[in-house]
Amino acid sequence: MITKKIPYTKKEKKLQLLKIRLSFYEGKLFRHISDYQGDITESISSKVTKQEVIMLNVAIDDLRQEIDELES
Repeated sequence: MITKKIPYTKKEKKLQLLKIRLSFYEGKLFRHISDYQGDITESISSKVTKQEVIMLNVAIDDLRQEIDELES
């Protein structure tokens, strides 16, 4: 069976790219959270990880908002 490629619109391409990026950042966030073991005596490296987690959360929220806007 030969399948014909369906041309995507710019909106569909952008939406697909955003969903791929969202998946990437969610995976990265999951790895950081599972590795993070902050406690009362946090080291410098754990503070960096905490900042990375915050930045990843912001990026994920922004991507989700942009995806929602495109889907509506």
